[in-house]
Amino acid sequence: MNYNFPEIRHLGDVLPHIQGRDEFIVAEREFGYVVNYVVAFADTFDMASPDDVTGAIRRECRGIKFDTAGNIIARPFHKFFNIGEREETQPGNLDFGASHRVLTKLDGSMIHPILHEGEIRWCSKMGFTEVAEQIEDFTKANKNYLDFSEWCIKNWLTPIFEWTSRKQKIVVDYPEDGLTLLAVRNNVSGQYLDIGV
Repeated sequence: MNYNFPEIRHLGDVLPHIQGRDEFIVAEREFGYVVNYVVAFADTFDMASPDDVTGAIRRECRGIKFDTAGNIIARPFHKFFNIGEREETQPGNLDFGASHRVLTKLDGSMIHPILHEGEIRWCSKMGFTEVAEQIEDFTKANKNYLDFSEWCIKNWLTPIFEWTSRKQKIVVDYPEDGLTLLAVRNNVSGQYLDIGV
C-alpha cells in the first residue's frame, strides 16, 4: 500500500496508537525510550486506507527512539513486508513499472547511531546491546562512520546500516567486519533520502 509516512516529533505522537495493544512495548533506556513490537498478530500492522494514521504509526514501531523528554532521536526502517506476504504486497497489487532501487540482502543486524551524552552511540532495535558494542569498537578504527553519523544526526536524519561480522554470524559467514549503509531517513517526516547507492 502506498501511503504517506506520518510526522512524528514526540513519543506522545505514538502512544495513543499503540494503547491497549500488548504486541508493542515502550522500553525505558538510559537515553530515553524505544518503541518496538515484540510479536505481530494478523491485524498488528493493518491499514484501513492510505490515510489510516494509526496503522501508519504502528508500522513505525520497529525500534523508533526518543530521548528522556520524549523527543524523537532516531527513526530506523518502518515495518515492511515481503512480496506475497499480505494483500497489499501481492504481485498484482505492486507497480512493477515504477522506478525501484534493488539492494543486496545482507545477512546481518540492523544498526543505527544516536547522540548520547555528546558521543555517537550505536543501537540495534532495542538500544545499546551486545551487537551495538561491536560497532563501537569497529567505528573507533573507522572514524568516517562517526563523522558521517554525526552530520546526519545534526540534520535530523537517521543513517541505517547493516552490520556483518563473524562476531555476529546469523547464517552467512562474513570473514571481514562490515558496516554497510542501507538508507538515510528523516527523523520527523520519515522520508527516505535518495542516497544513490
